[in-house]
Amino acid sequence: MSLQGSLDGFPLPDVLALLASTKKRGELRVAGHQGAGRVWMADGAVVGAQSGSTRAPVDVLFQLLRVDTGSFTFDPQADIPPGKPNDLEPLLAEARARLTEWQAIEAVVPSLAAGVELVDELPSPKVTVSAAQWRVLRAVAAGGTVDDVARTLDLDEFGACQAVKRLVDLGIVSVDGEGVYDTDEVEDDDEDDDSEEVAEAEAEDEDDTDTNDDTDPDDLVTIPEHLRRSRRPAPEPERERERPLRRSPMAEAAARRRRELAQQKASDLVGATAAALTPENAAALVRELADLGTDGRQAAQVIEAASRAATTEERTAALEGVLANDEGEPRNRALLVKFLSSVRS
Repeated sequence: MSLQGSLDGFPLPDVLALLASTKKRGELRVAGHQGAGRVWMADGAVVGAQSGSTRAPVDVLFQLLRVDTGSFTFDPQADIPPGKPNDLEPLLAEARARLTEWQAIEAVVPSLAAGVELVDELPSPKVTVSAAQWRVLRAVAAGGTVDDVARTLDLDEFGACQAVKRLVDLGIVSVDGEGVYDTDEVEDDDEDDDSEEVAEAEAEDEDDTDTNDDTDPDDLVTIPEHLRRSRRPAPEPERERERPLRRSPMAEAAARRRRELAQQKASDLVGATAAALTPENAAALVRELADLGTDGRQAAQVIEAASRAATTEERTAALEGVLANDEGEPRNRALLVKFLSSVRS
């Protein structure tokens, strides 16, 4: 079965689920403005993937999930490279989780081209970072962009942006001149505060030697004074201004586009089903719906009437009652994709 279409109407997860559920073997090619890549499958399992120089299946799926608009083509005759079979669901779940995290990262670090630098003042008298964060901090101190950090540390886009965001969250790094951190997490140097952190800070003021018997020196390091850029004391609590987390214009535009596409996908999928429906293939759709537990008699009557409607608009209006839920979204996207692929093959 050769399968091709637009990602606007048939999202990549639905296409992959269809190929996995039908135990297909072949090459899935995805291409769009945000990127391109290939996924090889055998008996419904993922045996390989590639997007540029990236070959780890989870990394490739993450990159391809970011392609909102584009096209896909499945070639069952393509050569399949040897590889270990991997179930699709765990790979897709991890890629989706990474995509969710990426959307939060993108709101702070919009791209590799964003400038990054140390903040002028630390959020508290004492800041402790992990050894891994220290390496990122040294790369940031050299100046430049997030891409420069990625090249210095040999990180991919996700790893570099994630590492920079974590330092931004600590309040010690700013992106494009705007340090973004949650002031609720910053410790106030209040005279009435008898916490251990304040006691340690006061002890450090009296003795410049930093000692921390409870910390493994291989895991944590303290930022030296010469990298702090300023020896001025931390601002008084009443002068601190909370800086809300702001989304970049690029991130806002991407989020707006995703919402628009989500609204289009529901009607596109039901509409495509209505356009393909005929009296000859109506019974196949009834059987598919029966597997979902839909009332067979009602579904048969509605689909029979819809298949004989004169226009696609009339068929779409009739089918929405059994194919869509109360919110107008398809009850089962994979089922509709499967039906469409069967009538097109």
